[in-house]
Amino acid sequence: MGYFNIKKTLFIVPSKNCNEDFEKIDKFMIFLENSGVGKIIANVKYKDNKCKGRNGYNPYNLFAAIIYCFAKFSATLRQIEDKCIFDIRVNYIMEGQVPNYTIICDFINLYILPNQYEIFTCINKQIIKEFNLDISDVFVDGTKIEANANKYKFVWKPTTYHKKLDIKIKELLLLMETEIKNKILIKANMFNKLIEDYVVRKNININSIPNGKGRKLTIEQKNYKKANQYLMKLLEYEKKEEICGENRNSYFKTDHDATAMKLKEDYYSKLSHDFHAGYNVQVLVSSLLIMMYGVFQERSDFKTFIPMNELYFKYYHSYPKNECDDSGYGNYINYQYMKKHNIKNYVKYLQWEGETSGKSPQLFYFFEDGVMCLNTCIGEEVEFDYYHRRKNKNGKLYKFNGCNQCNYSYKCKAKLKNKDYDFRYIELIPEYELLKEEARINLLSPEGIILRVNRSIQVEGTFGQIKNNMNYDRIRRRGLEKVSCEIMLMCLGANIRRYFSSLNGKSKFKKNCWKIPTTLHSEKFPYVKPKEKKLSRN
Repeated sequence: MGYFNIKKTLFIVPSKNCNEDFEKIDKFMIFLENSGVGKIIANVKYKDNKCKGRNGYNPYNLFAAIIYCFAKFSATLRQIEDKCIFDIRVNYIMEGQVPNYTIICDFINLYILPNQYEIFTCINKQIIKEFNLDISDVFVDGTKIEANANKYKFVWKPTTYHKKLDIKIKELLLLMETEIKNKILIKANMFNKLIEDYVVRKNININSIPNGKGRKLTIEQKNYKKANQYLMKLLEYEKKEEICGENRNSYFKTDHDATAMKLKEDYYSKLSHDFHAGYNVQVLVSSLLIMMYGVFQERSDFKTFIPMNELYFKYYHSYPKNECDDSGYGNYINYQYMKKHNIKNYVKYLQWEGETSGKSPQLFYFFEDGVMCLNTCIGEEVEFDYYHRRKNKNGKLYKFNGCNQCNYSYKCKAKLKNKDYDFRYIELIPEYELLKEEARINLLSPEGIILRVNRSIQVEGTFGQIKNNMNYDRIRRRGLEKVSCEIMLMCLGANIRRYFSSLNGKSKFKKNCWKIPTTLHSEKFPYVKPKEKKLSRN
């Protein structure tokens, strides 16, 4: 007789700890009921068509089980199915029903994906209401997460090759006695019509054209065959450009929405030295609650700032009161957007790190009468000319005199074209400089210091929670919409995870995560030492 035989069927009785978890789950179900999310999925009438005659799965319990699994576990589809069978807490939520992974997948794609933002904000509003959260201060940050695509299957946008092919096509059309006068790239449908007209004009029998080496062809037949080769290549280039779109230069064959990006860490080798398929994931956090999320194909964060704030306004019906972000978001367009919508600016600009370290100090100061450099020289506004062309639409050209004897010339970025000249030219945007000055004052104030410290704790800590604590380091779905839905479930899982931790009586949602010193005062940039000029020997 074997040693490892199971002789009895056990009836598992929940322990005391299980009863505590059941109480939390009951509060969680009441929380979902009060949030009103049930009205969003009220039109769900789900039934397993493969098992005719059986009752369909309860959509509300299934939704609660999915959210619970994303909050507590790694939450792949098969893991959720497995938890419904073997995890007593998830089985308690499902009331003994066990849906398979295809049912869960269809439920997510058909009912959660189309209503993802409504579901996400609906649950967030209930958390804000229950814990009376102050969401006046918001923090935005992003990270690049590797997509579920083969890393060696990326395609670059063939812009250069397309232009070279267009030159060859137009040269061939001249041989075909057809001239194209416009300078725009010729389209495939237009080129195809020109080939058909050429066949009719020259009376070419397409079916009788010989193939293979050593076959003699007429000039018309050679032109037709070459035109067909160009047409096939032109169709290929246009298809690739259509998939890429206007705002990116690459895509992956196994996921057309994924873009080639440089990631901090490779999923396979844990190194970063090559391009990988990725998505730019942005989150907007307030009081340690993920208020909004976004999935973008942009490689930088500049262009994601306005869409994130517009999403926030769309679903919360107001703009943030104070916003603090890192220098990846601080540019002229974003500053104008914040001023237009009365968002107090605590966003760093690109030169912030250089000014705080003293390596690249602030060189120009704008006031009512004009602009002054670090050496207290007043700039004279001059007109643009052939040698000094306008680079920015709102830019103005200023001339500063006395540059040869300036003690700060070693820090100045304005180029001195001729050493005999005692002046320099530089183009500045007055409105942008004034907006940077406003951000500089806000960031150096005690309120700005508190927000800067909280930004590094709250939003960076949120990504640490999702990536490390929740073991989410690679996207599992493909396509921008499905990836966005997956990121929503992960962000919602992080919020519910913190909600469960707050049920013990001590709220994990905090506006301020830093113990503010009593001696906190405004910060100042380091003093820039002037460099004395050496006197020339006579």
